[in-house]
Amino acid sequence: MSRWGKAASLALLLGMCGDASAAAPFCADVALVLAIDGSGSVTDGEYRFQKSAIAAAFRDDTIISVLKDAGTVMLSAVFWGDGEFPTDNLGWFVVHDGLGAEAFAGELERNERRVYGNTNIGNGLWAALDKLSEPGICVRRSIINLSGDGRETMAPKQRVRATLYQARLRTIQMGVTINALAIADEDQDLAGYYAKDVVRGTGGFTMTIKNQTDYTLAIHQKLKRELSPQFVASVARHRSAPH
Repeated sequence: MSRWGKAASLALLLGMCGDASAAAPFCADVALVLAIDGSGSVTDGEYRFQKSAIAAAFRDDTIISVLKDAGTVMLSAVFWGDGEFPTDNLGWFVVHDGLGAEAFAGELERNERRVYGNTNIGNGLWAALDKLSEPGICVRRSIINLSGDGRETMAPKQRVRATLYQARLRTIQMGVTINALAIADEDQDLAGYYAKDVVRGTGGFTMTIKNQTDYTLAIHQKLKRELSPQFVASVARHRSAPH
């Protein structure tokens, strides 16, 4: 995160928390982590396009309005690829009353590619779950917005951070919702695979596009859907219902 982004986020949190010793911990309404595919099947051009499309979405008036309606939203992103190598991630950015999204968009756009290799979705989800588990994080609803163009690579690895199965179990334990965007330009049943083996949580859903050129519209639609007041209410009802 840039120095400005860190300062702005910290100042905003402190301003909303007030005196931490005299008040209950501040909890954001939503924490959203975008888990972006950086595996070898994604070209450098496609990688840059994805970043630009997401950054543009967070500058769009419609998405700003959706963020405002969602309340206080914490945003971050992880870039995932081969499970034998570290993921790349951004810090947290806070959007309150629709303000603060530009800092996140700018940092996302400036981020340099550091991930390649196999398609290890479990690695990306695990990194996103680590972000949501960082000390001091207090949030009413946690979402991972995953996008990818392939299935989990099943080839043996010398080192692996987490399998997809392990990440799914941790997602359930943490009560996190995973929504997926399948870029099905080569695998026509990728959306079905994501719906069955990746998506988790109350209201979790899969969207599909046929190629990268549809990515811009799809990411707008996905953000509007997962941050909508109706989606928030459905998750809140589920969590408050007796079990």
